[in-house]
Amino acid sequence: MENKLVTPAKLTVLGTPVDLSQVTVDSYIVAGIADHITPWQNCSRSTQLLGGQSRFILSTSGHIAALVNPPGSPKATYQTGKTSPASPADWLKTAESEPGSWWPDLLAWLGDRCGTDKPAPQEPGDCGLRPLAAAPGTYVFDS
Repeated sequence: MENKLVTPAKLTVLGTPVDLSQVTVDSYIVAGIADHITPWQNCSRSTQLLGGQSRFILSTSGHIAALVNPPGSPKATYQTGKTSPASPADWLKTAESEPGSWWPDLLAWLGDRCGTDKPAPQEPGDCGLRPLAAAPGTYVFDS
């Protein structure tokens, strides 16, 4: 009923006030226009809560299909905007429609932020740390 997380320092976790604007990494936010669980307008407002730069993508699908619509789907489209105004309606007025899946857009966005590729380790473990158990690990036996 009351979302304390959207007001800086109104929610505390283990005695520490939470302020989402202090999260300064860039964010890529995807919503589905026909999502019945998380309305896209509410997802869009995340661009105003987080620090860093936000890229908001509006997929033309519902709750699950908005995320799992892979490249190559002829029905897929999504909308992007150059800015992130506070009003979702204002964002939608200037948003541009793009054909296809948003996944290639995400890959390009990540590519701008991830640096160069690194080769995969030849063996499990890194920096002198050895695996504690063979895959899949002992956690699969926990009940």
